Amino acid sequence: MTTPPFGVPSAANPFQPPSAPPGPPPGVRRGVGGTAKALIAAGIVAALGVGVLAAFGVAAIARSAGTPVAGSCLYLSDVGSGSQSYHGISCSEQRATYRVDDVENGSSSCHGDDYVRFQLFGASSSSRSTSPRETLCLALNVSTGDCLRDVDDEAEVSKISCSDPDAEARVTVHDGEASGDTCGDDGTALVYAGPPERTVCLAPAGENI
Repeated sequence: MTTPPFGVPSAANPFQPPSAPPGPPPGVRRGVGGTAKALIAAGIVAALGVGVLAAFGVAAIARSAGTPVAGSCLYLSDVGSGSQSYHGISCSEQRATYRVDDVENGSSSCHGDDYVRFQLFGASSSSRSTSPRETLCLALNVSTGDCLRDVDDEAEVSKISCSDPDAEARVTVHDGEASGDTCGDDGTALVYAGPPERTVCLAPAGENI
């Protein structure tokens, strides 16, 4: 399922007719807090889970194809002006970057600071609202041994071969654990309440190979 972007200002979005009313403002990204979010050894910062991403007008498209539900997977694409589009995909696919752990009505927080909050606005491309219809709580869809590139961008992050020179972070998943201390001092901990409860540790890709 691919959802075209709607509701983005017309100068940046070719899908929106010039006469359409303006959509809600783009998502606001929060800054990375604390040294636990830094992969110092690799010289990169893991910003996963700290952004509020706005998808405009996708609810009507999702309604006919199936709104994302807890347990489903997707990946994101950046369409400019601070807006992203989501694409539903099987969780077993390489491109399935995120797992939907929870779906909340309206604007909602997630059960933990390490989720990416993805907000769905409006019921159709012609009926836009400044209030989100739903909030998806997205967790990285990864397994132990996976490697990632572009970890500083929620829309561009993707799984990649660990032998690829572009690999930035290596993944270890601790099922049944929900503590940032699980990863020690050398990795970035992403704690997901789930279900299932788990902690994802991101270490520089060159370590433990």
